[in-house]
Amino acid sequence: MTVSAADYRGALANLAGGVVVVTTSDGNGRPRGMTATAVCSVSIEPPLVMACVHHEAATHRAIHDSGAFALNLLPERSEALARRFASSRPGKFEGLRTTPGETSAPILADAMAHCDCTVERAVDAGDHTIYIGRVVGVAYREGEDCPPLLYFRGGYRSIAP
Repeated sequence: MTVSAADYRGALANLAGGVVVVTTSDGNGRPRGMTATAVCSVSIEPPLVMACVHHEAATHRAIHDSGAFALNLLPERSEALARRFASSRPGKFEGLRTTPGETSAPILADAMAHCDCTVERAVDAGDHTIYIGRVVGVAYREGEDCPPLLYFRGGYRSIAP
């Protein structure tokens, strides 16, 4: 049985995912980034995470070249930021406050948490690469009531009532 792309998307639209901006720097030191929901923890010891990146995304080449990326976990109030990085528009970082992580990947000031990573392994998977990153730095907002931004059934959502 062959599954159509439309049926595949329809089924997996029912899987809620946390919204993350994956950031890195290209070979010329310019920041690159994209919105992703296909990210997760892989291992605690050693600390590993993964992010799936489409082969045609500008961020894909930049991660490949730099060997590093950061996962910026977005709070629910960051839908505009998620939409900005989901687009292919130039200047995604204009006007944003960032700091360089240990790997030089840009860390977004508006993220509720981040993981700064070096690429441990890259696995080709269909039209994406699964980048497995060794976490070399983290920060998070402890004790703050900060629900995550979610993506579910084609739209941004919150777990707040």
